[in-house]
Amino acid sequence: MSDRTQKALIRALYRMLRPMVRLLLRHGVSYRLFADIARHVYVDTAREDFAIPGRKQSLSRMAVLTGINRKDIAKLQERSHPLSDAPAEQPTPAARVITGWLNDVRFHTPAGEPAMLPVEREDAGPSFTALVREYSRDVPVRALLDELERIEAVRRTGEGVSLLARGYIPLEDMQENIRIFGTAAADLMATMDHNIAKQAPGPFIQRTVSYVNIPEELLERIRERSAREGQAFLLQVNDWLAECDRDQSPELAGSGQVRAGIGLYYFEQRNDERSFPGTGVISGQENATPREDDA
Repeated sequence: MSDRTQKALIRALYRMLRPMVRLLLRHGVSYRLFADIARHVYVDTAREDFAIPGRKQSLSRMAVLTGINRKDIAKLQERSHPLSDAPAEQPTPAARVITGWLNDVRFHTPAGEPAMLPVEREDAGPSFTALVREYSRDVPVRALLDELERIEAVRRTGEGVSLLARGYIPLEDMQENIRIFGTAAADLMATMDHNIAKQAPGPFIQRTVSYVNIPEELLERIRERSAREGQAFLLQVNDWLAECDRDQSPELAGSGQVRAGIGLYYFEQRNDERSFPGTGVISGQENATPREDDA
């Protein structure tokens, strides 16, 4: 790596860590714990992603790659891993039901919109109870309905239930919010690494549009429009991506099992912050290393 590229990477690392460290400090995670987790990540990545083909990764090679002492790596591997006690990350029952309501035509109107559903019905027709039993059998129907009302995802009118949400956005569940943060941040970082490393296939789309001299009085209008139009775009993505998913379209054939998707985010930044970037309108990644003027 050239000195110029390394300096650009260090600046990028600093900017990337600022919001993460704010989150960690807000929740009482010390630097010592963060550094311990970082050591685990360095060792895991060196062992799993940088092994010589056909050869078992040795402690010596991991030490060379990571800069961590070989004895420290050996001790680290004997300790509890940060993910050892973590449950498998699965969508919550609320998320599964909302997604099913959005995607499953059995619970749609003739126009293709999520239908108002009776809480329950005697025949085999569509109902909220049938929806819950289809997508979240392990949770009581009434308890899930109460939770969806609490987070303002549904509205009850008499014995009918209407879907208000167009996606699962936990308002108060901190654990679920942090789980989503970890998944979304990892997805974005993986896409950027894929593009910078020139990995096949092609570059993945990763683009940002920003202007640097916006009056504060216009921010509310920008937030509202970005939320409205961004949600509309994601609903379109949901429709055609669901057609490519075997869980939603069981008739699909093909091999393997791959997770794929598109993310969208809005940001603001005051121009007196230390990490404020240079002037730019549209930026993103091609299959190329970072340039000095992009850092």
